[in-house]
Amino acid sequence: MVKLEFPELQAQKDQIVESNAKNAKITYELENKILKALSSAEEIMDLLKDDNLIDILDDSKRISTEIAEQSKISAVAEKQIDETRESFRTVAYRASLLFFCITDLDNIDPMYQYSLQWF
Repeated sequence: MVKLEFPELQAQKDQIVESNAKNAKITYELENKILKALSSAEEIMDLLKDDNLIDILDDSKRISTEIAEQSKISAVAEKQIDETRESFRTVAYRASLLFFCITDLDNIDPMYQYSLQWF
């Protein structure tokens, strides 16, 4: 129902879902990159001297901070969209009751099955 009434909210919700999946993938790749850099070091002293590892850690910290900020913003927007969706729940419930009442009218009298289009 939200898709029909508020297509911009549905588009925003879809964008949030895609963004969350993309951020999860980036986080996974960063973790793998860090683990690979750590496992390639032979000694602890190599870790301290390795500029590549320090750069990887700096980049991952920056990116994870950006992802955390984006997730806070998207959580607020997602909550608003979900509240809007919940407002349609009562309408959907009443519409389903009406639909099933109309479809059961032919059990009362077969004449109603032919006059349903007038309802």
